[in-house]
Amino acid sequence: MSDEEVRLRGVGVSAGIGRGTVFIHHPEDEEPPKKKIDSSDVPGEIARFEAALIATRAQILEMQQKIAEAIGAKDASIFDAHLLVVEDHTLIDEVLRTLRRDLWNVEFVFSEVANRYARTLSEIDDPYLRERAFDIHDVTKRIIRNLLGRSGRPLSQMEEPHVIVAHNLTPSDAATLNRQYVLGIATDIGSRTSHTAIMAR
Repeated sequence: MSDEEVRLRGVGVSAGIGRGTVFIHHPEDEEPPKKKIDSSDVPGEIARFEAALIATRAQILEMQQKIAEAIGAKDASIFDAHLLVVEDHTLIDEVLRTLRRDLWNVEFVFSEVANRYARTLSEIDDPYLRERAFDIHDVTKRIIRNLLGRSGRPLSQMEEPHVIVAHNLTPSDAATLNRQYVLGIATDIGSRTSHTAIMAR
């Protein structure tokens, strides 16, 4: 291992300097299992999907309330876009059609459909729509965790001050941060106008 100093240049989204021990954030693998189902299983899969949507909506509203109390309603309004994903009838109808047609488990079907929507938006040359793609990815991970009965590992579990380094931080990740222990944040992707950057400031 080389002791040579490595300097990386990025785009600053907030004033100031962060210095400290690095915490590398590796989110859990959210890749859903892929299992064939019988047509008789479809009603049960739909019921699980609907329950996951309800749970996700409740979690987003709770997160939004906490952010509003901590840093203000304006920043909390970022999660309005997440609520729109949970309530997107076009997306939900496509999941149900695909589920009935292809007969794969609902976690896999939802992941495929949602990621296809996100890819389409991310390829459009419009910052707002690209940000919408990130919203879909964030909510997709949360819905899949709820379908699989996983709680995830929030960054709020940090017990010492760190500089957080990650490929990407979602608004949901940012919402769990204990600001007392965050000395700085560095990510591979993002922009000055991303929802995560706005919340981090």
